[in-house]
Amino acid sequence: MLKRSFAILGLLLAAAASRPDPALAIPLFATQYGVTCEKCHSVIPHLNAFGAAFVAYGYRIPGVKPGPAFPISAKTNLVDSSMNQGDGPNRAGLPKAIVDEVELFTAGAIGSRASYLVEQYAVDGGEHGLLRDAWVNDRLNPWTARIPVYVQAGSFTLPLPVDPETFRDSYQGYSLDEQTVGSNPFNFFDPKIGARLGVGDPLRGLNVQLFAGPGHDRQSGLATTGTDAMAFVQDTMGPFALGVYHYQGERPVNGSLDHFDRTGYSAVFDQWGRLSFENVLQTGWDSNCGLLPGSIGCSSSGGFTQLRYAFNRRLYASARYEGTSDPTGGFTRDGVVMFGYAPTERSRITIEDVIGHVPQTMNTMNIQFTIAY
Repeated sequence: MLKRSFAILGLLLAAAASRPDPALAIPLFATQYGVTCEKCHSVIPHLNAFGAAFVAYGYRIPGVKPGPAFPISAKTNLVDSSMNQGDGPNRAGLPKAIVDEVELFTAGAIGSRASYLVEQYAVDGGEHGLLRDAWVNDRLNPWTARIPVYVQAGSFTLPLPVDPETFRDSYQGYSLDEQTVGSNPFNFFDPKIGARLGVGDPLRGLNVQLFAGPGHDRQSGLATTGTDAMAFVQDTMGPFALGVYHYQGERPVNGSLDHFDRTGYSAVFDQWGRLSFENVLQTGWDSNCGLLPGSIGCSSSGGFTQLRYAFNRRLYASARYEGTSDPTGGFTRDGVVMFGYAPTERSRITIEDVIGHVPQTMNTMNIQFTIAY
């Protein structure tokens, strides 16, 4: 695996180096606002402070009208792993080297303060992809208002301290976001349909975000039940940000309802800077875990801590330790060590080592090449 990975790495570096000048064909937002991709990203897809603000403001630059652009951009991710990449037993079904993602998105402005975005995975995990984001966001008060107020409606990622998918550096997903408990399919990785109200600047001072939507999980096969609700409060004090979130809902489980909640706490240092440190701890309760006939409740927990350091604009390293625990899934944990390099402003190559304990120890090497265009 190691020899094959380095051979593939050499080919990817050569291919990236032979690509034309990135200024000739840059993605959608860069074209709309007449900037380079490095205005928002350090190494794609990781955001810098400007990019984080751009996302927080609904993919708008306050007071600036975006110019015309070809309406579609794309991101492709290629992966070679020491493990098969399917979802079957022992990950059967897909080879070790796959086209992991082909992501298409379009976005634009609506009037002076609103915007829209549609993000479609044509390929996801080497298989047919699904729609992820499809939303409209509106700034309700003027750009000059001291306390911004936003409303968002559609399908989107829930407000969390650390993004679970779109801007994640590693190929390995966060086990906390993918955790499900018993027969309840709810998780924080998948997008949710609903509406979100945001009050305050997400990047400074106190910010409150409230979400409500139908109690449903895509592809679960379960009927929509009740209304899910979530609150996320974060206080950003210079480079430090402290947050707390609470999610609650209900799902039909084994002929009765599972009333569940998840509560998380976060402490983040300089999330978009050269050296960032992110920590999330979560607890949960389900009134019906499906362990035995009848309604038997159980608690769950999980969390992660990760450190990221950028040596320069092209080279960075990160490390993460994470774990989850619940009576149905047991106690699992893993560590991820990763190095990333950007041959161009629109591409990156990463090599990561995942040391998992589920419950036996296993080691997985992943190499990925990502390009946006």
